[in-house]
Amino acid sequence: MRLHPSLPSLDAPPDPDLGTALPDLGRESIPGPRSRGWVDVLAAHECPAITARRARRSDTFGVDQDPVVWARACGANVWDPDGVRFVDLTGGFGVASAGQGNDHVRAAVHAQVDRLPHGLGDAFPAVGRIRLAESLARLTPGDLSQVIFGSSGSEAVEAALKTAVMATGRSGVVAFEGGYHGMSLGALAVSHYREAFRAPFAGRSGDEATFLSFGEDPAEIGFVLDVERPGAVIVEPIQGRGGDRTPPAGWLRELRECTRSRGIVLIFDEIFTGFGRAGRLFQAGSPDADGVVPDLLCVGKGLTSGYPLSACVGTPDVMAAWGASRGEALHTSTFLGHPVGCAAALAVVELFETGGLLGRGQALGEHMGATLTALTQRRSEVFSGVRGRGAMRGLELRDPSRTFPLCRALLERGFLVLPAGLEGEVISFTPPLTLTLTQWDGAVSALEGAL
Repeated sequence: MRLHPSLPSLDAPPDPDLGTALPDLGRESIPGPRSRGWVDVLAAHECPAITARRARRSDTFGVDQDPVVWARACGANVWDPDGVRFVDLTGGFGVASAGQGNDHVRAAVHAQVDRLPHGLGDAFPAVGRIRLAESLARLTPGDLSQVIFGSSGSEAVEAALKTAVMATGRSGVVAFEGGYHGMSLGALAVSHYREAFRAPFAGRSGDEATFLSFGEDPAEIGFVLDVERPGAVIVEPIQGRGGDRTPPAGWLRELRECTRSRGIVLIFDEIFTGFGRAGRLFQAGSPDADGVVPDLLCVGKGLTSGYPLSACVGTPDVMAAWGASRGEALHTSTFLGHPVGCAAALAVVELFETGGLLGRGQALGEHMGATLTALTQRRSEVFSGVRGRGAMRGLELRDPSRTFPLCRALLERGFLVLPAGLEGEVISFTPPLTLTLTQWDGAVSALEGAL
């Protein structure tokens, strides 16, 4: 596999300056004093609902540890203000497809900032936005060829939901238990992952979605669609925060047939799974998703490897429902197709198309799956199985109460991971696709040692 010079080989030895040992700070002191000091400053000025922190004597609430504060990053490595290095097995929520600070992406961003740091939204398009729209049309399967850009995954989802209303005249949505589509008001209404996220805003989020089981009997889905007559069905081909869950074989094909026969718009949320995360450039159109091509495809995260940009890509037939702009767009934003984000995305696209990043991620994902499966077999009293595909893997615990302590144990050993699943029963791994075997094998060894 021939890789772009900015991508490390899978079996590259670790840089001597990026050793796996933590400093002499001591595991029990992670995070260190400088990190804790920054968290105290943050607590004084940020809404208390955002960042969880250890309870101080003056606090009336808190958790059992402060977060690690990020000061700098390179590849899959993150340093805190105390100089402690961690290997990030979250990929920054699956964003860092090419690794943090990839040289090729960084050069494209610097060149764009020097040339044109900001555009004028829908009024006067920048060249980069046009080039990226053309690239997404080339990369996405089937007739998916027209784009609405956004800055976050939630914006892409809301663009898709609005497009479905325009195309069908119906605002109802069917979504699935365990699904996560974002936290903005419109996206939140179709996110099931946590009822507590939606409940305070039920009166403000418009029509509530109807939630069905992920993998529900297609006959039951058809019955609900006939009764509810929604305008859209939204689904993650692999659930992310829901616990790296894959649907039964053939289920997405039957879902496609249920929606097509009833004139309902099918939306694939591939903000997490897209751009090589789950072993394919996209799940849409692939054998893993039964060859299904949706009417609308939402992408983000790995699209830019670290810069705010997302897109809703649709078929011309569905997008035509918006009609032609008459000078004021019905859907737009100040940072629509932001030039810097588009430059980063075009550089990432180049790494996937000609730089070997997709194959690099596939090889990493296969190794992750094999080593986690072997770990599960060795420690079957602790782990019940491996979920997900590619470099999007979940390790399911038999006892969900052990998930957070194991995540903490990995943190103390220098590895950042997150829990997932409706009951927090999964340790989720979504590292940069540039993670090395040395880093991954070190994490698996640390995890087994923590048991």
